[in-house]
This record gives sequence, structure tokens and C-alpha cells, in this order.
Amino acid sequence: MSKILLQKENNYTISEEVDIILSAELYSARIFDIPIESSKELKLVIPDFFEEFFNIEGYSFYYVKLSKHKYLCFAYKQDDILDIIKKSNIDLKYVKNIYFLQNELKCENDNVYEYNKTKYICSNDILVKIPDNISVSTKANKIDLNNITLSKHNIFFNKSSKYIENKTAYIISFIFIIFAIFNFYKMSILNTQIDNYDKKLDGLKQKYSIPSSMIQTKAIIGEYEEVKNNYEQYRTALEYILNYNQSINTKLEDIEYKNNKLLITFENKNKEKLEKYIKKRYKIISSHVYNNNLSIEVKI
Repeated sequence: MSKILLQKENNYTISEEVDIILSAELYSARIFDIPIESSKELKLVIPDFFEEFFNIEGYSFYYVKLSKHKYLCFAYKQDDILDIIKKSNIDLKYVKNIYFLQNELKCENDNVYEYNKTKYICSNDILVKIPDNISVSTKANKIDLNNITLSKHNIFFNKSSKYIENKTAYIISFIFIIFAIFNFYKMSILNTQIDNYDKKLDGLKQKYSIPSSMIQTKAIIGEYEEVKNNYEQYRTALEYILNYNQSINTKLEDIEYKNNKLLITFENKNKEKLEKYIKKRYKIISSHVYNNNLSIEVKI
């Protein structure tokens, strides 16, 4: 399998699977000393550290652990990289994994590196692209991709969509299928129970000459019909909300159903559009943003 170094102004002819190494101008890299060891907590704070340098809206993040509390962190825009891949005449079906040149080159401070007339310099352990209008006297080390052994640290882009990761798509589809099967199973049980109650009640009425209009009889049947209706309403709401990604550019992170309410957590993108989309069908009880996530409580 071949490797290519993706730069902004390159064109390729690709007919087999390739690994892409991103040029330094396609991402931002920083080294942070963070007294955190939990991966879950680290993912929450990395965006805050980058926010000190630029507006992080639309960015995704990745990190490599260098030592106990020292991390090499990356910020990148998936959509921008996908556009450059397309402009470089690379079909996404041939892209296997995507890597960062910073992590794969293992650069040394003050050294200059060159690939396709583009030069990079390593400063404070961070590799940066040297602007084309700036000349350097230091002899450049040629980057030989054949001598680079790729690490395990890579990122994956969905090959069919810019807006939802493959893993997330599988999770959402799996959740939807499980809920659909669960609801179908529960509704089948409820229908069977209602039929059995009807038969038992008819037998009791005949045995004890109970009038068919008895209030208690209607209450029992009504109770089960209400449960059935609740499940139907919940399934309808779930189908509607899971279709959000067709019109709203965001990701579903979590969903919970309790007391005829849905608590949905999204990636905090297009908040106004997302709320407008939900309000077309359902009443929003509450909406708040926390740790770059948007949580919305919806009345079913």
C-alpha cells in the first residue's frame, strides 16, 4: 500500500488503497501539559485549550499521549480536508487511513524538511510550513515517504458523508433498529394482553351478568390502550428526530426516554436550526449547552 503527503496544491492519479499523511498547513498542532489521565475527561478539555488560539467552531480534535501529563493535540476541519482530497483528484473509496505529518515525521528542532518544493521547520517540537515567500539558508532534509513507518495514530473520515462519522452512523442505525424491535415486541404483547383481557372480561360479564358498559371494564381497556398509544407516539417522535441529519449538520451523541419525555444530546452545531426543526412537531421543554454539547428535552 502506498503513502501520499497531502498538500493544498497537488494532483494525484490513484487506483489503489492509500494512506494519507496531512501536511502541516491542514491542521493545528499544540503540545499541552494537562494534569489529566482519563481519556474521557481529556477529550472534553482539549477544545478549551485550542479556543485560546482561534475560533474552534467546526473543528474536530485528536491527541497523542507523549508522557504522563504531556499530550500532542491536533485540531482539524474534516470538511476542509475532504474538499482538498476531492480537489487533489483522490477518490475517497481508495483512502484507508489519515495521519498527521507532525506525528509521523518525528522532526527535530531547528531542522528544515522539504517535500515537493514545500518546506517545513521544526520549532519547539512543532512542525510548521514555511511560507513560500520566505527563503531559508538551512539545508533542507528531503522527506522520503518510503522511510516513514506509520504509527497507530490515525483519523478516519466517512467515505459517504461529510457530516456524520461512520461509527456514529452505525450506532444510530443500531439504536433505531433495537428501539423498533423493542417497540414492535411491546406492542405485540400489549395487543395480546388487551385481547386476553377482553375475552376474560366477556367471560366474567356472562358468568356474573355484569353490564357491558361497566366503568371499571372500560377503565382497564383504556389503560392498556393508553400505554399502546404512548409507545406509538414515542416511536413516531424517535423516527422524526433520528431523521435530523438529512437537513441539519450535527451529530447525535445520546438519547434517553423517560416519563413521556425525550432527552436528546447533540454536538453543539446549528443550535437554532436544530431547535427550529424539532419545534415543527414537538414542544421543547428545556435546552442548554454544556461542554460543546447541546441537550434538548422534548415533550412527547
